Amino acid sequence: MKSHLALVIALFSIFISGCARYKYHPAPISPPALAATLYQRSLDDPGLRSWMNQSAGFEPPSWPLKTWDLTSLTLAAFYFSPDLDVARANAASADAKITTAGMKPNPTISIGPGYQSPPDSQFIMGFNFDLPIETAGKRGYRIESATHLSRATRLQLAQAAWTVRSRVRATSVDYLFALKTADQIRQQLSLQERYAGLIDKRFRAGEISLPELTTAQIDLTNLRQTLRAAEGQVHTTHAALAAAMGIPDEALAGKELIWPGIDEPPAPGSLPPQSMREAAVENRLDVERALEQYEAAQSNLQLEVARQYPDIHLGPGYNYEEGAHFIALDLSSVLPVRSHNEGPIAEAEAQRKTAGAQLLATQSGVIADTYKAMAQYNAAYSSLEQVQLSVSQLEKQQQAAEKLENAGETDRLTVISAGLQSAIAQRARLDAEHQAQVSLGLLEDALERPIAPATAPTLPKQSPR
Repeated sequence: MKSHLALVIALFSIFISGCARYKYHPAPISPPALAATLYQRSLDDPGLRSWMNQSAGFEPPSWPLKTWDLTSLTLAAFYFSPDLDVARANAASADAKITTAGMKPNPTISIGPGYQSPPDSQFIMGFNFDLPIETAGKRGYRIESATHLSRATRLQLAQAAWTVRSRVRATSVDYLFALKTADQIRQQLSLQERYAGLIDKRFRAGEISLPELTTAQIDLTNLRQTLRAAEGQVHTTHAALAAAMGIPDEALAGKELIWPGIDEPPAPGSLPPQSMREAAVENRLDVERALEQYEAAQSNLQLEVARQYPDIHLGPGYNYEEGAHFIALDLSSVLPVRSHNEGPIAEAEAQRKTAGAQLLATQSGVIADTYKAMAQYNAAYSSLEQVQLSVSQLEKQQQAAEKLENAGETDRLTVISAGLQSAIAQRARLDAEHQAQVSLGLLEDALERPIAPATAPTLPKQSPR
């Protein structure tokens, strides 16, 4: 008898050990090592070039790139962004849940060796097998629900990509206009220094009073402070752009950024309101994601309804006792007499209503965001047009003053004063252009679609790592 029992235990142990197909592999993480890899990131990375080419079809004319535009900056951000790494991991987790949902319940076996006490001293063996059979299409509903949730997570990945692109665009706009503003202030400072110098000469000659000299010197001091603040803004926006791309500030140092047409935002007339609203409803990823979540809730409700029907358990069995063989075929199921799954069905129905309300709220928010963004852009563009008219008038006045100086009908101080007025208007125009581009970015965010399609590469399917 002992030999029979040992044999049964050995066979059962071999069976259990053979069930493990996946082996655990440790993957330790070292925060200092991760930080070191972040500090080593570079836009000259050959891996970045290869990924941009293979995954996005972007073939750089040379490497390292001499100039970086919004498209190449966005692709680099897709490559380095830690937020996209998290979104990709979430998408992979959601895909794995489809596999989990499609798993069929495993059959179970039980082996019961035994021994009959003397005088017969017979060896007894029992073997039972249980095969669960799901009914009412439960497995299919689980797969449908997991599939919709996986699509929703994929859309969340695409939305994360758009968020990365939006941050890169916004910080690029801020940085480029910070550079332009600092250059413009330097030109204005040069004129202000010349103006203050001429005022000082006239004061020493007794031609003007002390308050006029004091005002000129105060203006010069204030402008120097403004320049220092503008130069600090250049460094701040440079660091913000690097952070938006997921690289250290040093990795962006020395790179030339270009944006042709940044000072020429599109006229509101080229953005019809009806087309903008339709584009928002059709393109917003959060609307599509809310729709997928609603479909997942729908499938989940179908699953809970199907669970009213009990599963079947098919259980053939075999017993050996006193030299006789006994074969049995058991058919078992839960009797749904005390519960018909009312609670989970009610919860699933409520969740479907919640998902439907969320979809409606999302669409409503999208339409409201679009109206608000369009109104803000129209106002910013109108302000830019007014400033441009002022700049044009002051430039004409400066040209007229220069002609009068050449004709000997006015002095240099008048020409420089006209130049200062024109420089102040130029700064105002830069501010208006900056605000117009910021508002245009908000409109693009409301649509989740670029106004200029060539400046927004789609998220490549292949992960960089």
